[in-house]
Amino acid sequence: MSSITLKNIHKAYGKDVIIPDLNFTIEDGSFTVLVGPSGCGKSTTLRMIAGLEKPTSGEIFIDDENVVDVDPGKRGIAMVFQNYALYPTMSVRDNIEFGLKNKKVPKEERNKLIADVSEVVGLTPYLSRKPSELSGGQRQRIGIARALAVNPEFIIADEPVSALDVSIQAQVVNLMKDIQQETGTAYLFIAHDLSMVKYISDRIGVLHLGHL
Repeated sequence: MSSITLKNIHKAYGKDVIIPDLNFTIEDGSFTVLVGPSGCGKSTTLRMIAGLEKPTSGEIFIDDENVVDVDPGKRGIAMVFQNYALYPTMSVRDNIEFGLKNKKVPKEERNKLIADVSEVVGLTPYLSRKPSELSGGQRQRIGIARALAVNPEFIIADEPVSALDVSIQAQVVNLMKDIQQETGTAYLFIAHDLSMVKYISDRIGVLHLGHL
């Protein structure tokens, strides 16, 4: 397993400073949660760690390697999004398989990984269906399965349950927590529900105006 460390991360868009100077570490196998008001820099932080945006200055280490200039696909990080980010014309199976094909995983290995993660997240009976035929909670499980299938060392989850009903939120969060305990995968999770945060997190970071 690995850890992620942010050192002196500064992010600005022109003169608009989003994050002045951010430093923290996500420990091996931990469930770290970031909370804070809208616009405080939570999603920007996640996107920089995942490689979808570059910091204006500063360093992001995975173990001892500065990954600021490393492509997103080579960081060992998978993302789960609030809006599911699924391909609506593809089946559940094809959505899960998409990342594995991009990584050129052999077909036999892909089939085994899809079967394994589908069983873990409870999607085995639905693999031939389209996302539109499933509930919101089931669609979010597709996102989790897709993330797990690529065997990441980290899963970054950007408010993955905020669009779901409260009862479904609990199911999805419990699933993610169970997976963390079983696999040792580290999570960085953005959330607003503080009662849920207290339940799922090993560490909580509060962001306000870009300051931790």
